[in-house]
Amino acid sequence: MKPYLISLLLLASGLVHGGISLPVIHHDLRVKVEPQDSRLQATDRLQLPKAVRTFEFMLHDGLDPRLESPAGRLLPLSSVPAGVPARRYRVELEQPAKTLTLSWNGRIRHPVTGDGHSRRGAPGTLSAEGVYLAGSTLWYPWSRAHLVTFEMTIGLPRGWQAISQGRPVDGGWREDHPQDDIYLVAGRYQRYERTLGRTTAMVWLRHADDGLANRYLDATGRYIGLYDHLIGPYPYAKFALVENFWESGYGMPSFTLLGPGVIRLPFILHSSYPHEILHNWWGNSVYVDYASGNWAEGLTSYLADHLLKEQQGQGAAYRRDTLLNYANWVKSGRDLPLVRFRGRHGEASQAAGYGRMLMFMHMLRLQLGDRPFIEGLRDFYRHNRFRIASFDDLQASFETASGKNLDAEFRQWTRRTGAPALALEKVSAHKEDERWRLTGVLHQTQEEAPFHLRVPLYVQLEGTRQPMLRWLEMKRRKLPFELVFDRRPLQLRVDPLYDLFRRLGPDETPPSLGALFGADQLTLILPRKAPRARREAWKSLATAWQQRYPQARIRWDDELEQLPTDSAFWVLDAENRFAPQMLELLASRGVKMTADSVTLDGQNHALADNSLVLATRTSVPVGLALSTSNRAIAALARKLPHYGKYGYLLFEGDGAVNLVKGQWPAGARALSVVLVQDQTLPPLQPADHPPLARFGETAGQQDQANR
Repeated sequence: MKPYLISLLLLASGLVHGGISLPVIHHDLRVKVEPQDSRLQATDRLQLPKAVRTFEFMLHDGLDPRLESPAGRLLPLSSVPAGVPARRYRVELEQPAKTLTLSWNGRIRHPVTGDGHSRRGAPGTLSAEGVYLAGSTLWYPWSRAHLVTFEMTIGLPRGWQAISQGRPVDGGWREDHPQDDIYLVAGRYQRYERTLGRTTAMVWLRHADDGLANRYLDATGRYIGLYDHLIGPYPYAKFALVENFWESGYGMPSFTLLGPGVIRLPFILHSSYPHEILHNWWGNSVYVDYASGNWAEGLTSYLADHLLKEQQGQGAAYRRDTLLNYANWVKSGRDLPLVRFRGRHGEASQAAGYGRMLMFMHMLRLQLGDRPFIEGLRDFYRHNRFRIASFDDLQASFETASGKNLDAEFRQWTRRTGAPALALEKVSAHKEDERWRLTGVLHQTQEEAPFHLRVPLYVQLEGTRQPMLRWLEMKRRKLPFELVFDRRPLQLRVDPLYDLFRRLGPDETPPSLGALFGADQLTLILPRKAPRARREAWKSLATAWQQRYPQARIRWDDELEQLPTDSAFWVLDAENRFAPQMLELLASRGVKMTADSVTLDGQNHALADNSLVLATRTSVPVGLALSTSNRAIAALARKLPHYGKYGYLLFEGDGAVNLVKGQWPAGARALSVVLVQDQTLPPLQPADHPPLARFGETAGQQDQANR
């Protein structure tokens, strides 16, 4: 993910012209970094697209620029809001020129915010721990409405190394493809490399770890091979995993900057890491027109996170969780259309921006077919590499590949807010003239205007093993349907594979932590009679959550006569006077607790010094969190918001290491109907779609598989 401050800077600057190639400035940079003093010195020979007499740029206010070119002057202009202290400057030359030279020196040090476990980061910093400079830092002369190429040599303290985009050159880095930013990251690193055909895989670690490095080098080769064949050639000379000195998850052209804890999480190799590699196609070589909306995050999620789950046979589950996030987080007033989505700045924007775009791409793929969908991706990449592209450009590529007018689809799913909610009514089957007629009404129940939908309806027929699929074209709020079969219909189900972007019904949304955190009102109930230190630990957790979720209010258990009925709530600690009442509620979900064990979803687990977290539902979402470790409670404060899709969790020890996580089974399905009473039928569950691509397939093999 591109750092959010950079996205805002690009938007504010006017660097947002979809479908065109912007003029390019080449920077020939000579940089000296003194991390201990947070000092930066640099000289930059700029080659402009055409001869000019005036040139304006922005620079960090902690840097003092000078014009080194003769016959001209440098004028400071106004201060500007840019995420860092910044000032505009104008160069005025006596004669038009295509080149000019600037130098600057000064200090940049913005503290890394957060508690060491968060990913808040900094807009830029030079320190003894490391160096992070990006476009949002305004550490080089930044000019609006231009792309850049560069060559940069970097002077560093002994033992330090620096990385940027592009390929290594003597003493630095060079990138000849137009970029929307110039990065400079430096620190003390152990480097690992492997040649992958025309690309070099790199791993830069702050301490030697051969096993970890080799796992990432192996994964880099697999993922670049996958996307080479699916989309088109990898656009850069290298891809590097670089270990940051705070917990981050940034994706830059030709490298990713991940935190030390992040890169050692076992699942990152199969989730965040391929996501960041794929950003080198979407977002870091085909650039985003932020003024017309961010298409890259959702498309990357679909072709990375979703595709890998699809390869494991878990595509439908991933789509269900995507819809669950939308249901939990996107309430009235929190939604936004894709054309207004710039980047993630909270759970609601992620569910609306990433989730809606991911599901739109899935629906479009099912409508067009795999082969035209893949060709649309390839066309989009082929025609927009190192250009700034918009939803209009993406639409044009899919229209070219499919031969279809997709204006209605793109207008509906990129410009509207909200989501359809579906219900089945008046469903019956009867035999007539030796054939069976299945009739019913499909109803869009949301308050918003009806959506135009292609609704998948699966019907199980007598004597068959696989259900039959019928697509229903729905343009109005209610759609009466009649389907005719030679065999007797036994049961039917609407959208069992979660192929539609829609708002899940209550029976499709099992209780989860996300439903609690995303509620319009949330009460955090503290235990007055808990031991003092533990009481303070829970209070700190509640305060941290209240800062993250402004709708939360904090109450002590002795301040309440009964549990709230107008607000979701958390009951915190076994000494909370409402804890026994919560355990009675949870007994209906099979939760059984003794002094030293707990039963979850039929499995018995030792409690010992572990922490237990449970969610259920009354008329509102409710949760129970139990722990006897003050350090574990502090860890839960950070961790639990990231476990939103789960209904029960067990954590081990003071570090709250996750041992058990799971989702409660969904209840009866309002979008399912059993048509016979004389048979016991297993739930109707069709096979999921085959994956869009697999590891090791060539482009030709993928085309053949997706015909």
